[in-house]
Amino acid sequence: MIEERAIVARVDDQGSVWVRPYGVESCPKCARGEGCGGGVLARLLGRRRPEIRVGGRLDGLRAGDAVVVGVEESALMLASLWVYLVPLAGMFLAGAFAHLALKAHDVLVAAFGLTGLVGGFVLTHWAGRRAETVSRYLPVLVRRLPEARADCPRAG
Repeated sequence: MIEERAIVARVDDQGSVWVRPYGVESCPKCARGEGCGGGVLARLLGRRRPEIRVGGRLDGLRAGDAVVVGVEESALMLASLWVYLVPLAGMFLAGAFAHLALKAHDVLVAAFGLTGLVGGFVLTHWAGRRAETVSRYLPVLVRRLPEARADCPRAG
């Protein structure tokens, strides 16, 4: 299981827990550019961090509590395959179809390939939305963390 530290964003009425991954504002070293590189990535990608619903239960959780969230390696591997291979397969299959079956010109082959790539992204997005409801793909609460440390909370 791959573990990551997070902050509880909210606990809703049904008892579902929503977390946010640690960000630059959580780590003074990362904010100064001296930490694990999270500060550099946050400046490049922006500061928006989504709330993620997690499974499992820990008694007495409140917004602001630090927790460890775990993701099964197999779920992460399957997600990686979907994100990378499905769009590429769509691109190659659509381009090959245009080239071999339609005997199309190179520009049309490229257009078919681009259409297959976009179709692969759409299929991946659709599969991701469906996987959100499957409990084996949800991250789970592993344990509560003690009070946050002054140094980088992502390290060690």
